[in-house]
Amino acid sequence: MNTSTPPIPERYPPQVRRALQQLDAAGVKRSMSAPPLYRLFWRLGWGVAPPILTGFATNVLTTGAWFGIGWGTVMWLMLWRSSGMTGLGMVTTAVLAGLAFGVLMAVMLRYQRQRLGLPLWKDIAA
Repeated sequence: MNTSTPPIPERYPPQVRRALQQLDAAGVKRSMSAPPLYRLFWRLGWGVAPPILTGFATNVLTTGAWFGIGWGTVMWLMLWRSSGMTGLGMVTTAVLAGLAFGVLMAVMLRYQRQRLGLPLWKDIAA
């Protein structure tokens, strides 16, 4: 079984490369340190912080927004559009679901960061 970490692409911004090197050294799995959407951002040259290194509120907002939009869209396509649910009800439910998911993800990411003794992004990017 090959457990080696894949190389960090040269085209990633320098602060992202430093962060990923530190995360690799701490034993963080790439699925947590470099999710697919973030890898796309980095390939485009955007110096976006890996989610495990960002603050609690940032993680609530980013993960919650993506989840709320995606989940709300799927629910609308599969159930809500034919259920007679009001638009306000749909939006409220999607926002609450996104908020709940965002808080859970932010708690999990903060716990992992603290357990591994990792710094925040601002401390690496400086």
